[in-house]
Amino acid sequence: MITIEHLKVQFGETVVLKNVDIQIANGEVVVLIGPSGSGKSTFLRCLNFLVRPVEGKITLDGAVVDAKTVSKREIDRMRLKTAMVFQNYNLLKNKTAIQNIMEPMVTVQKMNKKEAEAVAVSLLEKVGLLHKRDAYPKEMSGGQQQRVGIARALAVNANVILFDEPTSSLDPELVGEVLGVIKQLVAEHNKTMLIVTHEMKFAREVADRILFLEDGGITAMGTPQEIFENCSNERIKRFINTINSN
Repeated sequence: MITIEHLKVQFGETVVLKNVDIQIANGEVVVLIGPSGSGKSTFLRCLNFLVRPVEGKITLDGAVVDAKTVSKREIDRMRLKTAMVFQNYNLLKNKTAIQNIMEPMVTVQKMNKKEAEAVAVSLLEKVGLLHKRDAYPKEMSGGQQQRVGIARALAVNANVILFDEPTSSLDPELVGEVLGVIKQLVAEHNKTMLIVTHEMKFAREVADRILFLEDGGITAMGTPQEIFENCSNERIKRFINTINSN
């Protein structure tokens, strides 16, 4: 589904990602962990060109783009293949829950409103928020807003769903409800998913493969068992122990 070759991201003099190479299979759930500032969110945002790499090639569902020569049309096509769930929900404040979910279907996919509404109702049911269909973001908790954000990501029926620390802005008591929805999606959908998170128990439960990022690159990868139980890398052990003790 995804092939990354020699990916490099640089902001001014600061190199955030350098020479990253990886392949991700169709339907694979990949969780990215690592210390803050290691490039996890940047890596995710390269896949839909919210961050533009300075070097490298990205192949997504057969479409190949070169960071140095990519056109706006190619970027638009890549974005149609991905959907993103942001840290801070990114809901339109002047639209209700159902309108937020309908928005990409109507404006991007050009779906008629009646059909889009039917899909949005189904997705609100899936995330347990049909009773909030006419609520505005200010009338919902952070966890509810994030669940609407997840429903909106599902609405575009993208090949790849990107979760950028989906619980980092939530109060601790709301984290579980959002993680529960994501676990349900993993179980029910054969979607390729990339998830940046600091929730180690959740990572262990949902991931097919875990990537550890540090110093601008992927320094280790493996199954949850290889990373959490059989890892010989002392740096990764310290990181996991520190996160788990917080």
